[in-house]
Amino acid sequence: MMEEEDDRLSLLPDCLLGKIVSLLPVKNAACTMILSHRWQHIWPGVPLDLDLDGRDRNLAGSILRILSSHNDGPIRRFHATISAAADKTTSSWLPILSNRCIHDSLMLKFVPHPHVAHPPLPHDLLRFSANVLRHLELHWCRLNPHPGVTLPFHSLDHLHLSNVEISETSLHSMIAGCLALRELHLFRVHNLRRLTPTSRNLVDMYIRPHVPFDKISCSGTPNLENIVLLNADIWRLCPDIIRRDALPSKVRTIGLTLPMLDSPKFVIMPKRSVSIITTLVLNMNFSGGEELKKAANMLSLFPSLKDLRIWCLTDGWKDKNAFGRWQPATETIMCLNKHLKYVQFHGYYGTIGELEFASFLMAGAKALMDMQIIHGGVLSDDRIKRLKDLICQDGKASLEAQLSFERRSHIANLRGEVESYVRNVCII
Repeated sequence: MMEEEDDRLSLLPDCLLGKIVSLLPVKNAACTMILSHRWQHIWPGVPLDLDLDGRDRNLAGSILRILSSHNDGPIRRFHATISAAADKTTSSWLPILSNRCIHDSLMLKFVPHPHVAHPPLPHDLLRFSANVLRHLELHWCRLNPHPGVTLPFHSLDHLHLSNVEISETSLHSMIAGCLALRELHLFRVHNLRRLTPTSRNLVDMYIRPHVPFDKISCSGTPNLENIVLLNADIWRLCPDIIRRDALPSKVRTIGLTLPMLDSPKFVIMPKRSVSIITTLVLNMNFSGGEELKKAANMLSLFPSLKDLRIWCLTDGWKDKNAFGRWQPATETIMCLNKHLKYVQFHGYYGTIGELEFASFLMAGAKALMDMQIIHGGVLSDDRIKRLKDLICQDGKASLEAQLSFERRSHIANLRGEVESYVRNVCII
């Protein structure tokens, strides 16, 4: 009796108790139901914000217990990374999830395994979320929507499909049903050869092919502004499959990301120039003069390039003799003469190769406005001044060019993720 009288926390209104429970880890929040009869309805009324990692081999059991204890309560965000090899019991909780309304974001990421097929998702997974869901990410799974049935998503503005099995017809119906869609990511959608999306509000589209495209048409996306192609064979796509005059009039950026320049899987020379690319992402090891020369020759293939981003994936310091004389005449690289305005180095270490290439761009880019060096180290003001002097030692081709250094503590981890990804990819 004394314990009940001393329990002043339970005297708080439901809204405050719900706020308190929402600040607890999910497992602890669920346990509050056993405190007393007063608390039994608090946890189910708190919007569920779930982010579970697949390294937990009992993930299916954890999800099932959480969803069951939360009854029919609201779900704000449901993110789960699931090992397809370790967790073969997703069928136990996916039907429960299908009967719930997810108000903001759903991400299901199945980690692939060579001996496990793509897990199928329920036909009606999102039937109660179609009006409110804003963000949807699906990785390495199979979608088999009911034929001829297009479920409209009234609020979905971000759709990300990666390594997903879905028919072309169903994919295009799904995109057309996303009435508020602004950002679309299609990464290695299996056997997608014809991409003809219809979406009046779509602004940004990111594409990494799984197989070579036979057709890409953006006539159904009148407000499209940005297209990014990841590890795509642009020399095959242009001008037969992608033509500048066939793109929507609002398109202002066409970006291209390429694999590691020194990778034996990436053989592109000689190639013709492609004038539609305005943004280019290069992944460089800065291994020697041959790689820097290859990078400079690459720039000559994109005469309209305005924005250059370079990931510095160097694996160590190189002897200066490994570079020699590699610099081509800048007059032969049209983008340096007219268009290149922005350059970013991500994960900059200050190695000889990075320094030489940064100095080459600073001395050759006549329209350069800004060069940004993003690093992960702790640099003193004196050190930054010396690095700037070294980059500008051969002068500036543009009097308006600004050189800045920015430290981002997470850049080393991000650099590692990029490096592990781009080492073994090839263009398609």
